[in-house]
Amino acid sequence: MVSAKPLRRPQVSQMNWPDGKRWVYSITYDEGCQELLNHALPLHRKYGVPGHVALVASQIGVPRNVPGSSYDGWMILSREEIDMLCAEGWGVSCHSMTHASTTDANAEYEVVEARKVLEEALGRPVTMYCVPGSNECYPAALKVAERAGYKAIMTITDMVNTPETDLLALGRVPLHTQYPPPFYSAYDPYKRIHQAMDLGGWIIDYCHCPMPDKAVHPWKDCTLAELEERFATVCRVGGDEVWLAEPNDVVAHLLENR
Repeated sequence: MVSAKPLRRPQVSQMNWPDGKRWVYSITYDEGCQELLNHALPLHRKYGVPGHVALVASQIGVPRNVPGSSYDGWMILSREEIDMLCAEGWGVSCHSMTHASTTDANAEYEVVEARKVLEEALGRPVTMYCVPGSNECYPAALKVAERAGYKAIMTITDMVNTPETDLLALGRVPLHTQYPPPFYSAYDPYKRIHQAMDLGGWIIDYCHCPMPDKAVHPWKDCTLAELEERFATVCRVGGDEVWLAEPNDVVAHLLENR
């Protein structure tokens, strides 16, 4: 009879997160809908979690103009509102110029020019890029990202980042009521938390604009109650060992310590 041996815990990275933290949690909101102020922002203040908005460069302070989107026509945050959020520790990234599918033919406009337009619209540096649509847009964006001045790219790959992860290929964890078929993965407030703890890693959640009662689209978003449950779980399980961080701050820390 073979005796069972205890499983060895994965080796934690030697990277020292600030203040001796063991792992990192961030959250991003694609598009930057104005409704975040009414619903998500109070939860951020309650739990001390900084937020982040991935903004379509040509659509600041106007109704969203992406036909077919579940959020088409929703008002997008203005510069003044974004300034207010940033003063509270939030951050921004560029989510392309128009949210069109990014190809080699339009990458100069959707990725490179988009950064210039967004920086001018916000009056602040923008050094992170967030892939729109799907990861099919990633290869073309990657080809021009460094030349455009981006230090990091957030993709739509569900994974925990580690200190060794390529900053131009960061993963994001979908915070959705129900992940799409064929597998129908249900909402999980613990998603990837213990993996991040074991790896000394970094979770970047993403959703769009959590609303009360029902997700705008269950494959793209969670409810407000689910957002609060996620924050409460991160804070309870993470305790003093989790760094609640805005993504730009984590990127800056990693670049400084590599």
